Amino acid sequence: MSQTLNCLISRKCKLPIRHKVLLYKLFLRPILLYASPIWASAAVTHLKKLHVFQNKHLRKITNAPWFVRNEILHKDLKIDPILDFIKNQSENFFDRLPQIPNQSIRVIPAYDNSVPSSAKRPRAALHHIYQHFPVLKRLRRS
Repeated sequence: MSQTLNCLISRKCKLPIRHKVLLYKLFLRPILLYASPIWASAAVTHLKKLHVFQNKHLRKITNAPWFVRNEILHKDLKIDPILDFIKNQSENFFDRLPQIPNQSIRVIPAYDNSVPSSAKRPRAALHHIYQHFPVLKRLRRS
């Protein structure tokens, strides 16, 4: 399947860019980000690999030269960067969690973000800001 998709979104393919973007959104991104709200607390190096994967494919789709900034690609194609997409998915997931009628989930105590913890937790990923992506520093919101 990956070879077929690579042929369809490659630089040589004559498909319009909007169709290539649609293929990316329909096939690659869901596979890449399956269960992303849960592993949103992954190590920064792993998130960087996802970001690189996305940027390589967006460059392939648009046939953009090396000097075009990734931010411009994201803005022009109207595709959120991976970290923003993961954060939005996580917020939606955790907002819907209290509405689930499962009794086991209702027994879980509420998560208090104000208590500092060294453990990486998926819900804590909502409160991190990533900046300077080439360096990737993780900051806590005040």
